[in-house]
Amino acid sequence: MKYSGLAFQMLVAIGMALFLGYKVDQWVGLGFPLFIIIFSLLALALLLWQIIKDTNKPNEEN
Repeated sequence: MKYSGLAFQMLVAIGMALFLGYKVDQWVGLGFPLFIIIFSLLALALLLWQIIKDTNKPNEEN
């Protein structure tokens, strides 16, 4: 149960990164989806860092 919300958190974070990248790409007017790629990769890197940080914590259950 400790990591039950992790999948939902990942889904929301990647979805927000895609949406934000799409809107910035529309605003800038590039023909290439540069910001979608940048924001998606940034979200994945941050999520992996968060997962590693959470899973390396010592077990606090008694």
